[in-house]
Amino acid sequence: MNPFKDTIYKVGKDGRVFQLHWKNRYDPVSMMLIAGTAMTAVGQIQQGYAAEAEGKAQQEIMNYNASLKEREAAAELARSREEARQFQLQGEEFKGQQQVTLAKGGVLTSQDTPAMLMETTAMNLDADRRRILEEGFLAESFRKSEAEGLRYQGRAAYARGKNAKTGSILTGIGTGLSGFGTYKALNPTVGSIPNKTSLATQLRY
Repeated sequence: MNPFKDTIYKVGKDGRVFQLHWKNRYDPVSMMLIAGTAMTAVGQIQQGYAAEAEGKAQQEIMNYNASLKEREAAAELARSREEARQFQLQGEEFKGQQQVTLAKGGVLTSQDTPAMLMETTAMNLDADRRRILEEGFLAESFRKSEAEGLRYQGRAAYARGKNAKTGSILTGIGTGLSGFGTYKALNPTVGSIPNKTSLATQLRY
């Protein structure tokens, strides 16, 4: 209903029906009631949109921090692989030096004891290389887990903001309807359109 265009009637205390001019349709008290209710409702709705914006901002911060953790994860893995590669090269060099040392001592590396020594050395070096890689994988997994946790917190923050917005909009609508209901209670006949026959009869007097 548009209060400035639609035809509005009001029944007086004596029972007579009046067609209200738009300037006289609302008394000052009613106007203050409507304005206050509208401002409250708008404020509640604005709070909802602000909560959603804050939730979105928190999600963006969490996503940024998560991306940093993912970069750290990739760096941890790359570092461990490079460290393992360097260790393998050093291990190969060490095995070569060991073989040369045995040969200079007149020991044949093909014999049982030297051969077992060489094999044990190779196994230990390979185990150390694998340990370096495993540490890198664990560090990468940990950083990725941190990143996923941050992204989850971001999604939760945005969801809270959206829920707050929905709740505030519903509250604002409820406030508006409540104010309108209060106004109707104070002005029970405003907005009612009486029977045309009785209206035409009463308007003649």
